[in-house]
Amino acid sequence: MENQQLYQERQKVILIVFLTYILPVLLVFLEVIPFSWRFYVLIFAAIVVVAIAYLYQFSPVELGFTNHNLKKSLTAISLPTLILTGFMFIYYLTHGSRLDNSAYQWLFYLFFVGVSSPIQEFLYRGFLFAIFKREKFATWVQIVFSTLLYSFIHLIYKDIPTLVFTLIIGIIWGWNYAKFRNLYSIIISHSLLGAIAILLGLV
Repeated sequence: MENQQLYQERQKVILIVFLTYILPVLLVFLEVIPFSWRFYVLIFAAIVVVAIAYLYQFSPVELGFTNHNLKKSLTAISLPTLILTGFMFIYYLTHGSRLDNSAYQWLFYLFFVGVSSPIQEFLYRGFLFAIFKREKFATWVQIVFSTLLYSFIHLIYKDIPTLVFTLIIGIIWGWNYAKFRNLYSIIISHSLLGAIAILLGLV
């Protein structure tokens, strides 16, 4: 009986993931939804997920919004963040920009740091880990699924290096979050690396 109930709950989670994480990306990728609407789609998905998190009665702590382990998490994520930042600057100095992002003004970067990065981390680390843990998925499954879904959203850019980069950094962020369950440090790392990558025209 308990196994049957767990199976049903996991089916519900799979449906939630498909409708909120996979279908919107496919619609943008297939240009059913215009690419220029991507951030609106992200915000809409976040609103839906917030509603689902409320229905599941997740606490802020379960979603990673806590000061617990903040220092340890920041310490652990700082080295890979600095290493990847160094690689990006080396690539930029030796190869130049891959993309022309000159159209992005300072308001875009404020939006990315203050809105987009926190929303993405809530969606792809905080909520996913919480709902996967609630349904007793193994930790490695939480890391792998959240990483694949995070990389998958970047399919809309139709750029292989971006997919590879987000897969690598997604694993690093996923491992850190799985160990420390603190979203703030991941948001800081995401904001920094993402803003630099966009500024240098690498993604």
